[in-house]
Amino acid sequence: MMKYVILVFFLLIVVISNAQNNNYTKMVFNINGDLNKDGLEDLVTIKEDASNADKPLLLEIKFKQKDGKYLSVLKSETGLMSKKSNKIDACILEELTIKKGILIFRNQLMKGSLLHKFRYQHKHFELIGYTCHNAGAGGVQFTDYNLATGEKVEKLIDYQTDKILKETTTSEKVNPLPNLKNFVPLDLMY
Repeated sequence: MMKYVILVFFLLIVVISNAQNNNYTKMVFNINGDLNKDGLEDLVTIKEDASNADKPLLLEIKFKQKDGKYLSVLKSETGLMSKKSNKIDACILEELTIKKGILIFRNQLMKGSLLHKFRYQHKHFELIGYTCHNAGAGGVQFTDYNLATGEKVEKLIDYQTDKILKETTTSEKVNPLPNLKNFVPLDLMY
C-alpha cells in the first residue's frame, strides 16, 4: 500500500510541474535561423504566461533535425525579463533576431537599451557580445563589450551635441563565458 501512495505522490509532482509550464500560452516571438551551423533552420520561441500579473516569459530553442522534426535543446524562464514595466529596472524585450548564427536579444530600458548576443559553441549558448545605452547624469553612457575577444569600449556622449566627452577602451576577458541556460539579463552589468 505504501508503494502506491509514494507512486501517486510522485505522479502528482510530475503532473503539477508540467502544468506550470503549460501557462505559457501567448506567443511573443517565433523565429527561424541556423544556430548550430548545420544548414537547417532552427526554431526559437518566446511565450508569455498571460495569466500571471508579472507576465513572465519562457524561451525555448529547438534544433531542426534532418528528418524535419525539432529537438528542444534549451528552455529558460530566467534568460528574459518579464514584461511587467512598473518597476524601476523594467527591461522589455522588443526584438529577437538571428544573424549569421548569432541569437540577438534587444531589450528596452526606461532610459536606454540592452543588446545581448549569444552563439552556440561548446555545446551551449554563450554570451559573446553586450551593448548598453543608458541615459545618465551628464550624458548617454555607452558600453560595447565583445566578450569573445575581451575588448570593451565605454563612452560618455553629450545629449545635445553627440560629442564624445569621455572614451576608454580596455581588455577584460571573461572565462567561462556566461551561459544562456542560467543567464539573468540584469544580474550582471558589464
